[in-house]
Amino acid sequence: MMEVDNVTGTERNVRRSLGLGLLTGLVAFGLAACGGTPTASPAPTKAPIPPTTVPATGGGAAPAGGAQPAPAPPAAVAGTVAPIAGAEAGGGDAANVSYVAPTGEFHFQYPQGWGQTTQPGESVRYTGRDEFISVTIVTTTQTPLDYAKADAGALTAASPGYQGKAPVARKIAGHDSATVAYTWQAGPSPVTGKMVPSSADRYYIPGPGGKLAVFTYSSPTGTYDPAGADDFANAFAWGK
Repeated sequence: MMEVDNVTGTERNVRRSLGLGLLTGLVAFGLAACGGTPTASPAPTKAPIPPTTVPATGGGAAPAGGAQPAPAPPAAVAGTVAPIAGAEAGGGDAANVSYVAPTGEFHFQYPQGWGQTTQPGESVRYTGRDEFISVTIVTTTQTPLDYAKADAGALTAASPGYQGKAPVARKIAGHDSATVAYTWQAGPSPVTGKMVPSSADRYYIPGPGGKLAVFTYSSPTGTYDPAGADDFANAFAWGK
């Protein structure tokens, strides 16, 4: 006689689920008994955030890879003192320094390293190897040009081998002045002991109260620079 299967479809599904659950539990129990530990699933990896690209200074392109460039070093600050134009005239490459009269009456510049060697009748003189700058302050009612003409005799007597040109009127140090260009035999040289063929310019610069500055620049003829002589004369000024 055949047995009638009275189990419904729902009961079969319940039994199947229980069987699968029991089987899964037995497997897990067996793994635990053997000392195994289930491995956790790794967390999903996130894409790295790219670094922020900082433009290079000076308008250049940013470094490869977006790295921030090192800051540019500060510009060097120049610390040198600029000499007046023509500083090398008669004075090598030395910078110029200022002389101010003790009374504050006038001032001018001369190459650093020159020594003071004031002669009788002069207000001041500075001397280099074979060159010099001298200033003499006089009081006169004559114009600079007239005084220059009258001074020719004294200049000739004080300058061995003197050969000069006629005085000319010129604008010097901002004043209506006069100049005399001449050659002479300076010396003896403190270095060689011999006479030194030299060239010079003598400037007559008017000042306040009838004062007149007789400014002379002289150096060896072979290295004489008339423009440099003018620069020194133009650096002369009355007052502080």
